[in-house]
Formats: sequence, structure tokens, C-alpha cells
Amino acid sequence: RALGSMLAEALEAVHGAGLVHRDVKPGNVLLGLDGPRLIDFGIARALDDTVLTATDAIVGSPGFLSPEQAQGRPIGPPSDIFSLGCVLVYAA
Repeated sequence: RALGSMLAEALEAVHGAGLVHRDVKPGNVLLGLDGPRLIDFGIARALDDTVLTATDAIVGSPGFLSPEQAQGRPIGPPSDIFSLGCVLVYAA
């Protein structure tokens, strides 16, 4: 429970800052004494940014992509939440 709630809080802060992480996966979660940390914002983008990657380019890690991300459609915070769910299933 703590892992899920703390990562959800981290994503809330990311989304509140106007960003979408786009690569939420186990490898981008560090477990520390004070809780998990979401890392690697290398492919993150601003919510209002419409051109960051090439047309039809799919970014992210295949096993943790939301359906819309896997199909190359526009994504937003719900895609990160879907990926968080995948991470939590993987961690269970």
C-alpha cells in the first residue's frame, strides 16, 4: 500500500507541475529508507507540448505502456496512472 500511495503522490506532483513522465516502470523507481522515488525524466514532456517526438514514435517501456501510448495516440496524466498500475501489479 505504501509503495502505491507514495508513487501516486509523486505522480500527482509531476502532473501538478504540468509534466507527464511517460516511462513509469520498475526500473525508474528507487526504493529508499524514506520511501520510493520516481526517477528518469528523460522522455517526460510538458502537458501542453504537442511536438516532442517524431510522428508515430512510441516512447516508453513496452510492458508498462498505456493502450493509448502503445498506439501512438496523445497521452496525458491518465497514461502515467495506467503505467503505475502496471508497476504495482509487477511488484505484487
